[in-house]
Amino acid sequence: MKALIELLEKELNNRKEKKKNALVFKPRTYQKDIIDLYDNYNYFLLCWCRRMGKDLLALYLACKQCIDVSNSVVYYVFPTMKQGKMMILDGYSNSKKKIIDEVIDRNVLDLPLKSDKLYHSDNTIRFKNGSKIYFVGSQDANNKVGGNLDLLVISEMALIQNKDIMMYLIPSVVNIKGKIILVSTPRFGSEFNRMIEERPNKWYIDVLNALDSRAVEEDGTRVYTDEKLENVKTLMSESKFKQDILCDTDVANENAIYAASLLKAEWIKEINLSNKKLYVSEDLGINDSTALVFTIDNTIIHHYANTDKATIHYIEYIKRFMKEHNIKDVEIILPHDARNRQDAIDYLTSRREAYSKHFKDVRVLRAYEVNKTIEITRHSIEQHKIKFLDCTSVRDMVRLMKAYEWKIDNSTGENLRVPVHGRGLAASNTCDALEYYCMRMFLEVYEKNIKDLDWGSYEN
Repeated sequence: MKALIELLEKELNNRKEKKKNALVFKPRTYQKDIIDLYDNYNYFLLCWCRRMGKDLLALYLACKQCIDVSNSVVYYVFPTMKQGKMMILDGYSNSKKKIIDEVIDRNVLDLPLKSDKLYHSDNTIRFKNGSKIYFVGSQDANNKVGGNLDLLVISEMALIQNKDIMMYLIPSVVNIKGKIILVSTPRFGSEFNRMIEERPNKWYIDVLNALDSRAVEEDGTRVYTDEKLENVKTLMSESKFKQDILCDTDVANENAIYAASLLKAEWIKEINLSNKKLYVSEDLGINDSTALVFTIDNTIIHHYANTDKATIHYIEYIKRFMKEHNIKDVEIILPHDARNRQDAIDYLTSRREAYSKHFKDVRVLRAYEVNKTIEITRHSIEQHKIKFLDCTSVRDMVRLMKAYEWKIDNSTGENLRVPVHGRGLAASNTCDALEYYCMRMFLEVYEKNIKDLDWGSYEN
């Protein structure tokens, strides 16, 4: 009996050693910290900057799940399947080894019979113990799930366009008390960023940027040396550097129209509103948003937006604001289409007529070319001709402005130089309202300066 027990113990130890030897990945210290915590949490959110090896770590944990538990099912989701192949399935490390070989001993894999690849034609890595890692693009992920998942990995989640992916896949994980690993660099306005900021319960959240003291190689040298950081700065915009390298979750995306300008904005701590002239510029909508920007002394002091409300709702809102702040004088600035758009009160009068019944000073602008309005507004922000009051309402407005982006051609990645105009409470409405104010106040001087630039008569 003793001999049988010793034999069983020896066999178990041999199996344990084989499993250990099957995982050949050599983690950095900060990666090992996550590995050591893996059994303590079911949900991980890793916001790491570029070149920190977040996908190598995620692949290691996926392989570890498959080695430790036979017949495990793992979903590894990328924004697109093309990215999944480039980064993992067909990817190579800096040492010119296949990424998969950097993580797992191929002797434990169930390899394809008629291919020299380490993965099968259905984009799976298969193990001899029956476990599988399915690599899928985010647009297809919720169509392919058909059972329970022991582990769900989502790579570059901040870039995932399929907003339903978590809703469809999480139940497949929770059903069997599986695990979820989300890895990404931040992206403004993404669900990933929202989770970092809200820090949901039961999630282990780790943010690791290039300046973090933990960001070192095994020999103690920094992953990003001063020289490397300076070099990276020359390769990308300031906003992209702050996002991708410093993991700043509040900076706008590089294709945000007002990203660079808002970095240079001037903020005012306080302002006296009493008996000052108020300007309210509006972008008008019925089914989509109507946005109001309140400005005094060329300082934005308040912002309000709503949807599916009649014109009278916004008229009454302006009146209440004026009464609360003892403001008697106001100019309403409306876009060119206020002359002919219905006011949603009786559907007969125009917006201009509706406002004119309640305010004596109503100005309707002419139509302007969109890129011209953007240029003048950018210039106004950067030159501090327009300032921002440091309050919750205006901070929320600026955050919304950061989400106003250029339209990008999905096939070529080309910037089409056309703003994205959304439905509902969209960033475009708020930005349009601010642009109308800037056109009202600064257009004449701006055009004169451009015209006179060659003659040296520029006005400040």
